[in-house]
Amino acid sequence: MGQRVLISGYGAIAARLVECLAAFRMDVVAMRRRPHGDESVFMISLENFGSESAVADHVINILPENAESRSYFSASRFSLMKQAAVFYNIGRGTTVDQEALADALESGHLAAAWLDVTDPEPLAQGHRLWSAPHCYITPHTAGGHTFEAGSLVRYFLGNLRRFERGERLSDQIMWA
Repeated sequence: MGQRVLISGYGAIAARLVECLAAFRMDVVAMRRRPHGDESVFMISLENFGSESAVADHVINILPENAESRSYFSASRFSLMKQAAVFYNIGRGTTVDQEALADALESGHLAAAWLDVTDPEPLAQGHRLWSAPHCYITPHTAGGHTFEAGSLVRYFLGNLRRFERGERLSDQIMWA
């Protein structure tokens, strides 16, 4: 078997992700508040997060936002995760305690974090996650929309032309 993946939150996005991960021969487990029993992947309930996250190489958060999921990924949950696991947040920013995540990255407990969503969004200029080791933040575009590809190509080509002319890029983040 390949690496172990724990998907937190199982709905349509997670079901499609399971299909995509099959090509990589990963051992996939998914967590759902109330497993239905008809899912195409081995399911666990919330109570089993600790034991499953302790052996998962990758933890993918797709939890919805609700009262129970707010800051679900807290310092205590990050501490339960396997040393050197990689964390991904493609669900809701509010489900992750951003400071606890920064602590887990800075301490080296987590190997990396890939974040398509944060809370708040965007993160403030001086937020620790911008400089946390091995933290990769994307601009919340994982879902996309029908006309996005063409718009992104035009945007990229415009920035490429500006780069070639030595001009400032559009939406360039200037920290100093």
